[in-house]
Amino acid sequence: MMRKAGRIAMLAAAASMLLNSAAFADYITAPGVDIYGRTMVGPGAAAEVVTGTDASAAVVDTGAQAPAAETGVQPPAESASGAQSSAPAAAQTGAVSTGGPGAQGGPGSSAPAPAQSQQVQIQAPAAAVNTGLPAGGMQAGSGALGEGVSADSVLGTVPLINAVMIDPAGAAEAPFSTDTGAFMSTSDGFSGLWLCYDRAIGDVYYRVFTNEHGWSQWAMNEMRTPNYGDGARVTAVEIRTNGHTANQFSIFYRAILNDGTNLGWARDGMAAGAFGNGKYIQGLEIKLIRRGTGSTGGYQQGGAYEGVIAGANGQAQYSTFDGRAFTGWAYDTNNNKYYFVNNNIVTGWQYIDGYKYYFDANGRVVTDLEPIMGLTGDYIIKINKSMKTLTVYTKDGDNGYIIPYKVILTTIGDATPIGTFKTYEAYRWKYMHDAEGGAYYCQFLLRFKNGYILHSIIYQSAPDSYHLIADTYNMLGKNQSDGCVRMLSGDAAWVYNNCGVGTQVEIYRDEWVPGPLDRPAIQQAIPRDQKFDPTDPVIISKQQESSAAAEAARQEAATGVEAPPTLVDGQ
Repeated sequence: MMRKAGRIAMLAAAASMLLNSAAFADYITAPGVDIYGRTMVGPGAAAEVVTGTDASAAVVDTGAQAPAAETGVQPPAESASGAQSSAPAAAQTGAVSTGGPGAQGGPGSSAPAPAQSQQVQIQAPAAAVNTGLPAGGMQAGSGALGEGVSADSVLGTVPLINAVMIDPAGAAEAPFSTDTGAFMSTSDGFSGLWLCYDRAIGDVYYRVFTNEHGWSQWAMNEMRTPNYGDGARVTAVEIRTNGHTANQFSIFYRAILNDGTNLGWARDGMAAGAFGNGKYIQGLEIKLIRRGTGSTGGYQQGGAYEGVIAGANGQAQYSTFDGRAFTGWAYDTNNNKYYFVNNNIVTGWQYIDGYKYYFDANGRVVTDLEPIMGLTGDYIIKINKSMKTLTVYTKDGDNGYIIPYKVILTTIGDATPIGTFKTYEAYRWKYMHDAEGGAYYCQFLLRFKNGYILHSIIYQSAPDSYHLIADTYNMLGKNQSDGCVRMLSGDAAWVYNNCGVGTQVEIYRDEWVPGPLDRPAIQQAIPRDQKFDPTDPVIISKQQESSAAAEAARQEAATGVEAPPTLVDGQ
């Protein structure tokens, strides 16, 4: 492991400043990122991370590692119970089972499948969804880069993506990034990919295509794509980003094939490379480009277009390079997620892989069902510790809790317990521990095991909505707690008010699949000196009251007649 004294000193100083001698260290950074989300170590070396339960016990240890030499198939993902699954982690070609509830995979799938068939509704022409692609797929030409990356409008830092190719023998090649030019593999092609979203808020996702295995599973944030151990070479890649930084900068990338062909620019999840013609990727170039600038084209070679396209009716369809019918999940360039059956979207309620989903009229899976179902009053919670993702489930009659009702981004820690628990104490506000600059507090808390609690992000000096530590908002999902489960204040309030005491909480590990719904991301960062969480219902209520008062004053000034009192939330 590579350890550098400067990095150790920097991390130790950050730990001392933030943790003090706190018994509740809920502000520890995640592997590979410092307290502002910046990667401390470049790709190819072990990330160094501060751990410990208080400042006196804080040590510098190795966290998540960048790729190192490896052979063989990736270890299987762990099941909800923490035991390893017998199914290999390697992905199939993209086809997904469409059985009834309990068919396969993920938490809640152990119950026998009821006698129900999948409901498939092919949507008639309606309001077209913006897939980000023209009809028929790829544009002509080779595309062009637009305005380059610049400092983030809120954070003031310049984001980049670090990358490492994994050669056919399983070894990591030299790192490259969006700040460098094209990187050419020193081997005969490559078999895997590792990416890191640096100085950014959000996530990077990527997968690779090989002739032998089809599309791999999606990897995310410093994960390696699956290594099948047979030297299969990558012929195409897809890379996409989500969150605040992605809303400012698109990710552009292009492939250089083994015969020397320079393909054009793809972006934001488009499939770039060669299909079905015996060629493979020898080099890659990746850039971050100001969103709305630049163009794409000429990024695929081989058969027909591979990926999501805008169909003749303006709605999303899936096209395959070899003309086969595709059934499975896929994304467009705006991160909209669809389920296709024989290349066509499905809509409405669908049973897929043991869960019951709802898709809107344009085929996009709905990740918050409260507007669709209302409040059902009957929920359980499942938390994927590996992916820091909390999913609220509600009941589908006798089929059980198989409807993914809402998905929430969390921060958790190494000490977060695995198992099934029930919440048994609730607190509106709670003192957590002393700290330099003032004590730490949280709101909307539900205790589920001893000192482990579901709660909001962190406030300092007072139990008050205007004493937020902004970094705990911006770095949610990247920071690391000492075991509690941290959420945005709005999400914590929803869980507190609607789940409450007595709710089942299951915590499990699965490093490949966040849950039936994708992991959310922070879509808009807040300034680091902002002292409130914009999702906090207390703040929202005060803003509504202020807006109502301003409107009443405007009306009075315009008419000379005092406006009647305006009710906010019926009050």
